[in-house]
Amino acid sequence: MSVHIRIATIEDIPDISYLGKTTFDQSFGYLFKDKQDLSDYLDRTFSEEKLRSSIAKPNNVFWIVFYEQKAVGYAKIQLNTPSEFVKSDNACKLQKLYLLQDYLSKGIGGQLQQLILEKAKESGDAIWLSVLKENTKAVAFYQRDGYKIAGEHPFSIGKEDFQFWVMSREL
Repeated sequence: MSVHIRIATIEDIPDISYLGKTTFDQSFGYLFKDKQDLSDYLDRTFSEEKLRSSIAKPNNVFWIVFYEQKAVGYAKIQLNTPSEFVKSDNACKLQKLYLLQDYLSKGIGGQLQQLILEKAKESGDAIWLSVLKENTKAVAFYQRDGYKIAGEHPFSIGKEDFQFWVMSREL
């Protein structure tokens, strides 16, 4: 298994855009009754223009994952991003950690998570994330890595309403 994970650069934006749209659709597309809501969200959230702006911000760190030289996943954290659910003024937010469906359960997510935690420790003492309550595989993945449920919140996309757990852990 040839896995290479590195900090993403502006040159990786087309791959991240593709990965963002594809992995989100693979993970959550089935939840949308109105496929136009899904399409609009994907186009808005993972546009190359928006991603260029995001990767340029100093508090955002992106990683890109290659398997056999093919881009198969990515992650993003926001440094110095407190949460009302986390008792730390110096927390980081794990905003995205996605792999293409065919590359799940190969240990890649764990490798990526370790790099994320190392980076987060450099600037914070806690890390937190939001995860869809019904995404039990993701919840279990984070629990195995020491995250605990710290709260919950709603989130809407188009006409769909979702319930999320906030999970956190000390670094």
